[in-house]
Amino acid sequence: MNCLISAYVVLALLYKEDAMKIDATVWTMAGLRFLSAAIELSAAIVMLSFNDVKKALAVNTLLAVVGPTIFFVVMMIGLVAVANELSLFKLVWIGAGVVCILIGIYVVK
Repeated sequence: MNCLISAYVVLALLYKEDAMKIDATVWTMAGLRFLSAAIELSAAIVMLSFNDVKKALAVNTLLAVVGPTIFFVVMMIGLVAVANELSLFKLVWIGAGVVCILIGIYVVK
């Protein structure tokens, strides 16, 4: 939560009035990315504190699930937000692209 507050303060300082006009969907998407970054940073600190390759690999395995999950959720939030602005044809192509990415991550070895 502190990351979100810090980001808001930075945006407020940089853009003054424009920071107040940021879309709620964009805040949600950015917040999830901040959460992902915090998880990644925490995992790096845990790896350093364990100081063991096997334990570091175990932590990294957990991160392999977190990254794509955050990606998928953020993508879906964005697509839902712009769904009424895109044609069905474009939504199908975007969905096919997301499916290809997920297949590449989880299925293809």
